[in-house]
Amino acid sequence: MSEPIPPLVSCAVVFLAAVATLLSLARVVLPATTVRRLATPSSHVTPVRPHFRPYPARHAAPLAGEATRSVRPYVVAAEQATRRQELEPAALGLDGPGPYVIHGVEVA
Repeated sequence: MSEPIPPLVSCAVVFLAAVATLLSLARVVLPATTVRRLATPSSHVTPVRPHFRPYPARHAAPLAGEATRSVRPYVVAAEQATRRQELEPAALGLDGPGPYVIHGVEVA
């Protein structure tokens, strides 16, 4: 007759079998945490031609300096600050006195 298996060993075998089953189920159910990449670069990517410009120039010649108006940043900042101060009461729901001009139209 063979020796009986100790209860601790049989519990350990059952536990390891359960862990192995859970791990195999987890691999099937849960998505992979990393993206598998090919060892070599993919061959379906076409090389960019050396003369190809991805963003072609919109103008053939550079713009003349006289054609554009230069704006000083401090002037724009001052105008924005003034506009914000004018709009603060309206944001709080307060009505200001007198007529105002909005988009060139006088509004009472």
